[in-house]
Amino acid sequence: MKTAMDGPADTRIMGIVHWALRRDLTRAREALTTIPYPDGARRAALAAHIDWMVEFLHRHHAGEDDGLYPLVRAAVDPDDVPLIDAMGADHEAIHPAMEACADAAPRWSRARGAEEVEITRLGLVAALDGLVTVLFPHLDREESGAMPLVAATLTHRQWRDWDQRYNIRTKSLPQLAEEGNWLLDGIDEAGRDVVLHQVPLIPRLIVLYGFGPRYRRHAAARWGAVSRLDAGANGDAGAEGSTAAGQTVEAGQTVEAGQTVEAGQTVEAGQTLEAGQTLEAGQTLEDRGEAAGAVR
Repeated sequence: MKTAMDGPADTRIMGIVHWALRRDLTRAREALTTIPYPDGARRAALAAHIDWMVEFLHRHHAGEDDGLYPLVRAAVDPDDVPLIDAMGADHEAIHPAMEACADAAPRWSRARGAEEVEITRLGLVAALDGLVTVLFPHLDREESGAMPLVAATLTHRQWRDWDQRYNIRTKSLPQLAEEGNWLLDGIDEAGRDVVLHQVPLIPRLIVLYGFGPRYRRHAAARWGAVSRLDAGANGDAGAEGSTAAGQTVEAGQTVEAGQTVEAGQTVEAGQTLEAGQTLEAGQTLEDRGEAAGAVR
């Protein structure tokens, strides 16, 4: 009897990975071009995150080039082979721009003196622009062309086996948890459900509650204080300013350092309000005993 594993490959997670890359590359450029420019610990944290994204992208492409696309290429009609080969060609064209970012980010992080910091900041902005120019169109082509072909060619069992071999078993639990929480950052409920169901319940809880606070600390360190809640499928801002007293904050919405929810109601960097937690007028949520159970 056929099961869901014998049906078409569910490739939705690929679109979510692409969305997260678009989100943070765009956000990084905004941070680099918005006064006051990141400095000190925030400059180091943002540079490290850009370097992390480049390394993530290297592993992502390697898994596709070594595992996914050879598997699909061997099974598709000859007329579809050029599309698969174009994905590998895209990767080759993208790699120099990735290396430029990997070189520019630590240069900016290590820079000393106002002139050197400014020169290296502009160099990193240019490197990010170069990466976005070649990467984003590739992501679009992969989503609109290659992923439908993958779904029509592979079963979900084949897709899962590839994912386990190239994207899961090669990484430690802390690495996987960092990636998982990164994918969840600002995502909508449908996408959140897709990400969370990539892993069984117990590892899922470990990712969320064991490693979630660490991810939120890292995110707050690189993005700094903001004046909005990050939510929505595209990482779009919510309403500017304060959230009315008594409003319920949905699960997974992370309030960044300095975010004012209502006059006098502030939360510390990276704290996430659970579903159903309501903020009362004048309430301040801090990392204290009385906040336990309401804030993770």
